[in-house]
Amino acid sequence: MTQSEHLLHQITSRIRQSLELEQVLEAAVKEIQQFLAVDRVKVYRFDDDGSGQVIAEAVNTSTLPSLLHLHFPAADIPDHARTLFLKSRLRVIVDVDTQRKFSSFLEADSQVMRPSAGEQISYAPVDPCHVRYLKAMGVASSLVMPILHHQQLWGLLAVHHSGARKFSFRELQTLQFLADQLEIAIAQAHLLKSAQQEARNEESVNRISHILHHPAPPRDPYQWGLEAIVEAVGADGGRLYLTPQDGLVRDSCLYEVGDQPRYSVEPIRPLEETDGWAALLKSSQSQLTASENPGNRPPQPWDLDCQPIAWTLSDLWQNPDLEEIIQGLEATSIRSLVLLPLSSHNHCLGYLTLFRNGQDQQIDWAVQQGESDLRSQLPRLSFQIWQELRHDQPHPWQRTELKLIRSIGLHLHMVILQRRVEAIAYVQHAYDPLTQLPNRQLLMEHLALALVQTQNSGSMVAIAVLNLNRFRRINESLGHDVGDCLLQQVAARLQECQRPGETIARWGSDEFSLIYPDIQSGEEIRERCDQVIGLFRQPFYLGSQELYVTASLGIALGPYDSEDPETLIRLAGIARQQAQLEGPCSYQIFHPADVVQAWPSLTLENELRCAIHGDQFELYYQPQVEIDSSRIVGLEALIRWHHPTLGFVAPGEFIPLAEETGLIHDIGQWALLQACRQQAEWRQQGLPGMRIAVNLSPQQLYRVDLVETVFKALQRFDVAPEFLELEITESTAMQDMDRAIAILTQLRHMGVRIGLDDFGTGYSSLTALKHFPIDTLKLDKTFVQDLLEDAGDAAIAQTIIALGRGLNLTVLAEGVETSAQLRFLWEMRCHCAQGYLLSRPMKASDLATFLNQNCVLDARQLHCRLRRD
Repeated sequence: MTQSEHLLHQITSRIRQSLELEQVLEAAVKEIQQFLAVDRVKVYRFDDDGSGQVIAEAVNTSTLPSLLHLHFPAADIPDHARTLFLKSRLRVIVDVDTQRKFSSFLEADSQVMRPSAGEQISYAPVDPCHVRYLKAMGVASSLVMPILHHQQLWGLLAVHHSGARKFSFRELQTLQFLADQLEIAIAQAHLLKSAQQEARNEESVNRISHILHHPAPPRDPYQWGLEAIVEAVGADGGRLYLTPQDGLVRDSCLYEVGDQPRYSVEPIRPLEETDGWAALLKSSQSQLTASENPGNRPPQPWDLDCQPIAWTLSDLWQNPDLEEIIQGLEATSIRSLVLLPLSSHNHCLGYLTLFRNGQDQQIDWAVQQGESDLRSQLPRLSFQIWQELRHDQPHPWQRTELKLIRSIGLHLHMVILQRRVEAIAYVQHAYDPLTQLPNRQLLMEHLALALVQTQNSGSMVAIAVLNLNRFRRINESLGHDVGDCLLQQVAARLQECQRPGETIARWGSDEFSLIYPDIQSGEEIRERCDQVIGLFRQPFYLGSQELYVTASLGIALGPYDSEDPETLIRLAGIARQQAQLEGPCSYQIFHPADVVQAWPSLTLENELRCAIHGDQFELYYQPQVEIDSSRIVGLEALIRWHHPTLGFVAPGEFIPLAEETGLIHDIGQWALLQACRQQAEWRQQGLPGMRIAVNLSPQQLYRVDLVETVFKALQRFDVAPEFLELEITESTAMQDMDRAIAILTQLRHMGVRIGLDDFGTGYSSLTALKHFPIDTLKLDKTFVQDLLEDAGDAAIAQTIIALGRGLNLTVLAEGVETSAQLRFLWEMRCHCAQGYLLSRPMKASDLATFLNQNCVLDARQLHCRLRRD
């Protein structure tokens, strides 16, 4: 293998082995230097402004200085020389001593240099200025040939030697072939870079699209998406402006991330609604038309459809109409922007604008820039490095970045359009066309959300159902037009007293529903009911007629009456029926006893029997927390009935009838087995043992087989007795005190804990309490709810806590809803607490996740604050 063949093999192998252009060029210049035995071989790449930089070099530094990474001004290579390099593939060999140059030109269709075909050779003297230029560089012989890419002059391959050097035809032929190979390497590297950039862009677009299509509440998808867009394109700031939506959104929306235009006086309206913005859009249309539609046609509005236009601050200065835009940018670090109208066929949904701050640049020149202006008259006298510092330069937007921004803009435009279409459909579907109030569907969504919010706030949500009395008679006697007018006036009056956060909906016909969130007390809801009923004490004027209309109002409270929206609505309807019985303009707050009156007992009993055998019951678990340490020390099992047609049925609705019919035993038996089964499942999942409190009805307590039943349940699921607590009420225990003590003693000897529930609401026999074998004394929620307002309740609570501590019992307060209540209990040295402030009742699966994540209850934070206070 000849030396030239070896060189070609080395470089072509390197190109095949590596797609990294830097590595290929470094290897190439080293191999060429060794092959030619010259002092320097370099690859010189042109920049967009015509200047160039040495990006690869092999040099003998004992004879010539290194030029690696140095920049050379555009004037060093005149325009006519660049044209010859590109169009004729000019190669130039210069001999400084003889001041002669050898030039060869390849024809455009010639790929191989041949002396007899496809090439023109000429000899000519060298420009004296160029001779002195090379001498100043220390070069006696030089060879330069072009490197092309995509039919453009990409750079030069230059060979320098400090002494005289002749180049043979074979050497020239080899170098020409190598230059062609480098062009292949450059094309490969660009393809790789382009593919990698496309992959990154696709990943960014997919991520942003996912954010916009699948938002994660409570984050706004547009705000979150804008943050992702700014990050993806390497911007320092961005803003997304959405135009108003006819008939739905009267005001525009603006989202901002990072650096923004800043004005000395805060503008009254967004930047996108100013005259300066209109001028910027007009200039952008003209700029795009000039660049992509060369001709004389005037710019059209749709030219900007999802087309990004990049501007620098200096570009903006060229247009005096853009002074308003410039003023907002000058006071900031922003030095360039991209404007992307989110429009299609002259229908604009908004604008995406991205900003980049100025950046400081450091450029190492091979000449002080002022000298290069005299290049045509004087030679370079020195190549000493001159470092130029450019402050606050615009960060250019690359073509690939603008392509990415356009792709993002198309996705953003489609998402906005889709959401607007969905909003129109939703409004048509979710609002009553007669009164413009939310309809049944939207009301249920708002109620479900309000119930979720009560889990964190510890407050209540009230749902009120209002009916107009004798509305059917009005319709029949005065006509449906009058009836419709009355409904509209009722809706208007209800809205007059509507507060922020409340929802008023038309449920159907003459029925309206109202949601009152964040209710703190019963007095507050009674005040709101009086206000609503008071609206009907004044007459309605229907044309020339004066008409008095009465109404009935029923209210249910979540989450206490139910945590299920449909059930709450049904219970409010039952309360409204009770209000109608009391006379016109009355209201009634739901009470569990109302259900028994509303349902025939026989029907309810049959439903209960089906529920026992139809897997309609479920246990929820509410944590019991030790106040002093904030640790979860136990759980109370609370039964829930999921009726297939009635929805969620609260325990207060069916437990009294279950006790009356004897079904309570079967229900209690199911609850005991289910609690033990759940203990076993949690143990298999690796969760720590947690004591579960299960309520015992009077029928269960006094059955002869109770102790055996409990023993078998524990044995069946291999549950340690100390992880089960059986709760009885004070009234249950006093029905047959001696017998109750005997049964409870047996359970205690087995290792099962005993809790006394509702203490203080029944007999409250302190003498009897001393003899009961109990472990836990539960302070009823009726005392906890008003202990801050009612001195009597506070005194009773304090007495019960002191009594329990005196008898070495664990005192647990139920129904804790506020931090003030928790503070009072802590100060009274109450051991444990349970209530919505600490945690709502949860399904078994939710509780397992809760415990697995080692969630810390808010009680810990409250407790820390209490100690600091």
